[in-house]
Formats: sequence, C-alpha cells, structure tokens
Amino acid sequence: MKGRVLGIDFGLKRVGIAVCDPDRSMVFPRPVLRVSSSDQVYAQVKKICEEEHVTALVVGLPYDDLHVENEQTARVRTFGQKLSDECCLPVFFEDEKYTTAQAELLLDGSGFDFREKKLSRDSVAAMLILQSFIERV
Repeated sequence: MKGRVLGIDFGLKRVGIAVCDPDRSMVFPRPVLRVSSSDQVYAQVKKICEEEHVTALVVGLPYDDLHVENEQTARVRTFGQKLSDECCLPVFFEDEKYTTAQAELLLDGSGFDFREKKLSRDSVAAMLILQSFIERV
C-alpha cells in the first residue's frame, strides 16, 4: 500500500500533525494546529490533505490504563468521523498510549527550551502514532 498518510494527535487546545512520504518509509512533523474552533481545525486539516496529496488519515485514539474507552476516546472518534466526511478520506484509529511521554523523551535531547518542546510535543506524538500505524499495516 502506498500514498501519503496524515497522522493526527488530537487535543482540545492543540492538534499535532505529521505526514509520511508516498512510499511510507519516512515520517515528518508538521506545525501544530492551535484549536480556536472545530470548523477551523477541519478546514486546516482538509487544506493540508489537499496540499500534501494525502490518501488516508490516522488519528491517535486514547484509552485509559486498562485499555478502556473513555470520554476523550468518544470525542476523538467523533472528530475522526467528521474529519473523514470533511476530507472525503478514510480514517484509521491507532492506539496513542504513551506517545506524548515518548515525544517528551525524544525532545529532551533536542536542545529546545521548554516553550519549543511544548510546541513540538504534539507533532512528535503524531509522528509516533503515524509510524506505529505504518509499521502495523
């Protein structure tokens, strides 16, 4: 399977974005989207999908420690379905457990200051979500 896939780490304040190359061999972060409204996020993601020629979307799905769905999981599923409708692309969900913690560990050695790490964390988490999906399929 080939084609660019967009990885998304959904949050209520920020949305992390990452995209892979058409061969799905490398994953790249994109700037974090700041959430001012849901419609604005859908429009921004749709624009990125068009510019990057994306063929599918992968959204990180949060579970609790017992791998049980919760309120945030339901929000993310709703977001993913609406995103699929808006972008006319298939959406896949990928377990995002510990991706934010892993992103923070990766950024610890980056030389970034606290503010830069905070701004990059969600896109690095989106990279990890996307990489996990690519390795799994």
